[in-house]
Amino acid sequence: MRQPFRRAAAFLAVCAVLAAGVVALIASQTQPARADSLGEFTLAPSGSLSDPEPFGAELGIPGTCPDYTVEDINWNTNLNLYAVQADGTEVATLVGITEGGPYTGAAEGISLKAADNPGMAVHDPAAVLTGDGTYELRVYCVDSWGLERPTEEQVPGNPYWSQKITVTGTTWVRGEGARATTTQMTYSPTTVEPGGTTKLTATVAPGEAVGSVTFLDGETSLGQAAVADGKAELTTSALTEGRHDFSARFVPADSGTWGASQSESLPVVVQAPRVEFQNARGERLPGVPRLERGQQVKLIVRGCEAGTGYPLTLANHDAEFPDGTADAGGTVTWDSLTIPEDGVAGNNAFNWTPACAAGAASQAPFTLAEPSDSPSPTDDPSGDPTDDPTDDPTDDPTDDPTDDPTDDPGGDTSGTTSGATGGDSTGGSTGGGSPQGGLASTGAQVALVSGIGAVVLVAAGIFAVRFGRRNGLLHFGENRG
Repeated sequence: MRQPFRRAAAFLAVCAVLAAGVVALIASQTQPARADSLGEFTLAPSGSLSDPEPFGAELGIPGTCPDYTVEDINWNTNLNLYAVQADGTEVATLVGITEGGPYTGAAEGISLKAADNPGMAVHDPAAVLTGDGTYELRVYCVDSWGLERPTEEQVPGNPYWSQKITVTGTTWVRGEGARATTTQMTYSPTTVEPGGTTKLTATVAPGEAVGSVTFLDGETSLGQAAVADGKAELTTSALTEGRHDFSARFVPADSGTWGASQSESLPVVVQAPRVEFQNARGERLPGVPRLERGQQVKLIVRGCEAGTGYPLTLANHDAEFPDGTADAGGTVTWDSLTIPEDGVAGNNAFNWTPACAAGAASQAPFTLAEPSDSPSPTDDPSGDPTDDPTDDPTDDPTDDPTDDPTDDPGGDTSGTTSGATGGDSTGGSTGGGSPQGGLASTGAQVALVSGIGAVVLVAAGIFAVRFGRRNGLLHFGENRG
């Protein structure tokens, strides 16, 4: 009974070896043929993909086609031109170039015109070379029957000649060409004032591009800065009031390696603030200033109508102020305004009419501090010291110390003891016992199930061994004892 078992095992082993061999053979047959470049073929300097001869009038190959013939089929009288897509796929664009064949040596001036190549098929290269960029072209020697490239067995290496073109739209130029770049620009601060400091920042991608950036105001150069790690910066204070159009132009150090690029134009209005407070020293006060009573300030309002008078009032107050008149530039100035001593604390504003055109400014907001000499501080000290010190000390010390110490300590002590005992010691140990008991119970159940499983497995193993020996399927050798 042992022999059939051994024969079956041997048969299965042989089948496994044969299957592995078949898989290896299929895998070797499905691998793509290796292709090797033999160098560059010559091509026109430039051309258009939309022309009847999209790759120029002629090309040249620096070597020979394979001297290989099967019956009346050879591989040295026909050429195909392929374009390589971004994913590496080769697509035939000129099929059946025969002018100048057989190609038994280097050949120049091989015509690509349809009239010189009867039966040549031209496939639209614009459908293959989609998008601007650099592409590779390949020339293969193909058979004279099906215009197919040779197999690896016929011509090892499946060689070809290569050339690169750079496509922009439908126009191409020979060679790899410059790598495209992009430029973006920002500026800060976002509010630009005449004569103020402004920083312009240009970001050039790819970050390894080498060159400089010219910062422009319209077509006027504001200056240049070298690109470092994809950025260039320029700080300027030469901006006058009015509209400006900022842009950044990347100028490559080597135009054959990197392409030039320019950012979009950013329109910027440079202007002084429409409403401005200054202190007595002529210093600008920031934002909405916080003023004091009796403080003298200068108020400047810009963007008003020249020659127009503007009466000034104070919100929440009836104080009178002189009118202002806009100068020829539309600026109204109140040189000295005194904040009333009895002004209302909080948010306030100077108001004028009519509203000025630029931004419709009609008020200058500010905040007023709380008064420093209000009646409340003078009244409370005179009342409280005479009443509270005479009453509270006589009542509180006599009541609280005699009552609270006798009551609170007892309450606090019992509360503390109860909390410590019931919460931490007793409650903690007692409450924590039940989860431990549950875990022990679960462990016992797992141990019971594991034990039963082990018994079942051992019994199954003994049965399998005895069955195998009884039927001759297992043999452990002769007893040498």
